[in-house]
Amino acid sequence: MRLKDLTGQKFGRLTVLYRDYTRKSKKTYWWCECSCENKTIKSIEGYQLTTGKTKSCSCLQKEIAKTSSTLFIKKYNTYDLSGEYGIGYTSKGDYFYFDLDDYDKIKEYCWCKDKNGYFLANGIRMNRLVMNVTDKKIIVDHIFHNVYDNRKSKLREVTRSQNTMNSITPNTNKSGVKGVTWHKRDNIWDAQITVEGTQIYLGRFTNFEDAVKVRKDAEDKYCGEYSYDNSMNLNKDSNHEPNNFPNIP
Repeated sequence: MRLKDLTGQKFGRLTVLYRDYTRKSKKTYWWCECSCENKTIKSIEGYQLTTGKTKSCSCLQKEIAKTSSTLFIKKYNTYDLSGEYGIGYTSKGDYFYFDLDDYDKIKEYCWCKDKNGYFLANGIRMNRLVMNVTDKKIIVDHIFHNVYDNRKSKLREVTRSQNTMNSITPNTNKSGVKGVTWHKRDNIWDAQITVEGTQIYLGRFTNFEDAVKVRKDAEDKYCGEYSYDNSMNLNKDSNHEPNNFPNIP
């Protein structure tokens, strides 16, 4: 059967330029130019063109996905802007805080909570968006570990090392104090601290309180405001959470 020449024909946004003879396939491909702003030229199988399965270089699918995403955002995010700061709600009822002046910045996204409690939309974390941080080397730290609270006064830009300083005590630590461990064989407490990737040994102590004090003094010396305890102390007298949440339909 004689091959039908598609040259010059239009299929959706695509105009067939000429046959693609570079393809080593039993199927017939045609070089097509898309009418999008990029004027993309792409090799497309003839069957995909004639059956209407392919109508653009891929720009049409992206536009449809973007429109669908916008509709999803408007349908599934709810906001309360009646207080001193905003409270957002996801479709699952998870809430997050934000500054009222950031509402226009976050309202176009559909936020959801990930397994670690952070609020994400299209691969973007809310804390990074409101702080205008795009450099991957810079970390936006939740000072008081409330990852749902994305008000700028509760966030700060830190290095990876500073962020580690403000980490919580791991579950594997049995002493309850980060950097203080019990050495069973010698029946003694070890104290140490890691700064910029370097482990600093602080000593061995028969008394637990002495080991804790040395560790805390080292945190003040090497970590300053970025240590977990010092960070939390910044917020002792701050009422950063409401007592009751408004009912949002």
